[in-house]
Amino acid sequence: MKGLPPSLRSRKRYIAFRIIAEKKIDERSLSRALSEKMLDLFGECFAASGLRVVSFDGEKGIIRCYREALEKVMVALTLMTSIGDVKVIPLTIGVSGTIKRCKRKYLEV
Repeated sequence: MKGLPPSLRSRKRYIAFRIIAEKKIDERSLSRALSEKMLDLFGECFAASGLRVVSFDGEKGIIRCYREALEKVMVALTLMTSIGDVKVIPLTIGVSGTIKRCKRKYLEV
């Protein structure tokens, strides 16, 4: 079975972000907390957002989502106040259309 041609696929966006936290946070707990926040804010419609944490090193990372859900994901990320029992301050650094450009432009020093 063949997949959809590129012209019919949903376009993706990559959000570079930074998290200031008291303790080290792992990728799994971040993903879970972000999914829960999306569910709290927008209900079941977040399932169509294509949300996925691409990379996270404990401080900086990249989130992938569909272009149509970009604003909702950025709102949910901004409104996160804690991950588990750790207080956090998330900062959105920038948005890009490719992982390579997102890493080069926002995450490399």
